[in-house]
Amino acid sequence: MSLVGKTWKIKNTDKNKPLMARLLENRGLTDETEIQHFFYPDEKRDFHDPFLMKDMKRAVERIGLAIEKSERVMVFGDYDVDGITGSAILMRTLAKLGANVSYRLPHRIEDGYGLREKFIREFAKLDVKLIITTDNGISCFNEVELANKNGMDVIITDHHTIPEKLPNAYAILHPKLPDSGYPFADLTGAGVALKLAQALFTTRLKTDPKIEIKKLLDLACMGTIGDLGALRGENRYIVKEGLKVLDETRWPGLSRLKEYAGIRGKIDTHEIGFLLGPRINAAGRISHPSHALKLLLCDVEHTHVLAETLEQLNHKRQRMMEEIMGRAEFLAAKQASESIIIIADKEFHGGIIGLIASKIVDKYSRPAIVMEKRGDILVGSCRSVASVNIVEAIGSAKEFLTHFGGHAAAAGFDLPKGNLKPFTERVREHIGKTVKNGVHKPILSVDCELPHSDVSMRTVNMIKTFAPFGMENEVPRFVCNNIEVHEYGTVGSGDRHLKLKAKLNGTLIDCIGFNLGKFAEKFKGLKKFDAVCKIEENEWRGNKKVQLKLVDLKI
Repeated sequence: MSLVGKTWKIKNTDKNKPLMARLLENRGLTDETEIQHFFYPDEKRDFHDPFLMKDMKRAVERIGLAIEKSERVMVFGDYDVDGITGSAILMRTLAKLGANVSYRLPHRIEDGYGLREKFIREFAKLDVKLIITTDNGISCFNEVELANKNGMDVIITDHHTIPEKLPNAYAILHPKLPDSGYPFADLTGAGVALKLAQALFTTRLKTDPKIEIKKLLDLACMGTIGDLGALRGENRYIVKEGLKVLDETRWPGLSRLKEYAGIRGKIDTHEIGFLLGPRINAAGRISHPSHALKLLLCDVEHTHVLAETLEQLNHKRQRMMEEIMGRAEFLAAKQASESIIIIADKEFHGGIIGLIASKIVDKYSRPAIVMEKRGDILVGSCRSVASVNIVEAIGSAKEFLTHFGGHAAAAGFDLPKGNLKPFTERVREHIGKTVKNGVHKPILSVDCELPHSDVSMRTVNMIKTFAPFGMENEVPRFVCNNIEVHEYGTVGSGDRHLKLKAKLNGTLIDCIGFNLGKFAEKFKGLKKFDAVCKIEENEWRGNKKVQLKLVDLKI
């Protein structure tokens, strides 16, 4: 067992193959054609015809009718980065085409996820004739029925788990529908919104539609990364091209957000995931998601105020996490041997329970459900591991829930307090029956062993060719054995991080271990250690050097 408390699992132990070949194999890439497609995403091959998706033609025709008749159109989105960017894509597109369009986003605490009947009644009073959802709607059967009764058509664009009974919507754009006909199933909410935008621009613009579609790629890229979309196929194309667009974005609010996040020069997926995404998400977590959407839609003069609002909300979110995590970890530790960790507390805030669940999953390598106590209702957020489809797990106990939805890796629900015990028993029973050999002990997945001779700038540059990184194409992690300690110390507030110089093949290499400073004393008198690490380039005052980013240690 390692110092962090995880078992290292090496995916590829074939030392006879070159490092690059092993990394490709770990990503399911062995065929030469597939490898070429991975490294060189292509618009014609990977950015598919949107009309291959079932109901796309019907949706485009209905929107066209709304534009021609000046009907009021309402875009209904979600409160996370995928739903917010998807809403921005549709708002930008429909406004460009001259639609009479407005938007609504639900408040996470007051409204919850998805269309609710109160919104349908509000839209009816506003004389809305067409509702277009983004990143939600596939589970809203009753709400769509109410909209139909009130003379409104509904176009659903979504990517979440498909229920047994589909809503009676005018059109459903969903890449995972069994009869969808679409060649790529793993688009996120923003990705589906982009396909609708592509179809609309292709059909209705008299000028080159590619110009307008390209402008939206940065928004779709952010939604894809923010919602942990698998970075292969069309998603990889969207993200790779979207990053280029994001470097020189046309949207003033996005430019200002990059400025507040301290992003200079070329942007990568890490900066979206850890700098831009959290700022956009903070609005929906702590306040109202409309703050973020307004920023993505506004002109130059309002960007400072809105970006500052997101900055302050993100700081508040960080403080709340620091205050609450101690309690959450205390409760989670009591269930460390269970197949799923299920905790609830009155101190938990609905805006951050998903983040708490993610941290518990990272620590214990098993699914987690974290619930906020809200009156007589428990509002839950779920995160999972690869071996457990969490929305199926909670769906096995749906008779105890008043509302639920999500996908394999993440889900949410509303649960009457009195149903907590039978709900917990049913979910644990389901996981016990469906997961072979139980949920694993904490595991740290590693690509392969890194020989000392491969700790070089050549390897760093080779790994760069695998970018963009994200879900199903993570930054490679390696085991590096027998690292010789030259000197060590700590850096950061409270000596939080471990910093040392290691000797490999007679060369001194800088190493940094974020949040590993507590293990510094174990290096006293130590000659060698093993590590799970990432190899990267560290630039300081124009000098570029190889650096190992330590993830875990064995001594």
